[in-house]
Amino acid sequence: MKAEGFLIQNERRRTPAKRALSSLATLVAWMLWLYLWLPVLTLVAWLAGLRTAWVELSAEAYANQTSDLLAILGYALVCAVVFASWAYYNQARFAHRTRRRHGPAAVTLAEEAMALDVDPREAQAMRAQRHSTLVFDRDARPVVRRSADREPEPA
Repeated sequence: MKAEGFLIQNERRRTPAKRALSSLATLVAWMLWLYLWLPVLTLVAWLAGLRTAWVELSAEAYANQTSDLLAILGYALVCAVVFASWAYYNQARFAHRTRRRHGPAAVTLAEEAMALDVDPREAQAMRAQRHSTLVFDRDARPVVRRSADREPEPA
């Protein structure tokens, strides 16, 4: 008996499940074959990388250029000292302040109260808080006011 007698030559005559199973088996077989070659490929890549590393790090053409590396490390150290000094300076200067400057307000209290559609006392209370939240409805009117010290209240 011929070997072709055991194989289905017409792919369309097979059910979709058998075609999918055959494709999956083929994929697994190819992955296994590549997996078996992986140590050889890794060895070749490792040898190529090892040779490249040897050439780049210890070749005679680059042997006298260690001063470049030291210069780059020196520049990095100078930058780190400058940035750390600036950070410590700012921390010492502004550590216990909530704001850096106490300049004039951008808008007056009356303008703020009118823009938020609240009375001036509420605007003053909101301005005195560190954190205030306004929730607006679809018509851009405040609905809920929340402060850090008080419970939410309807507008």
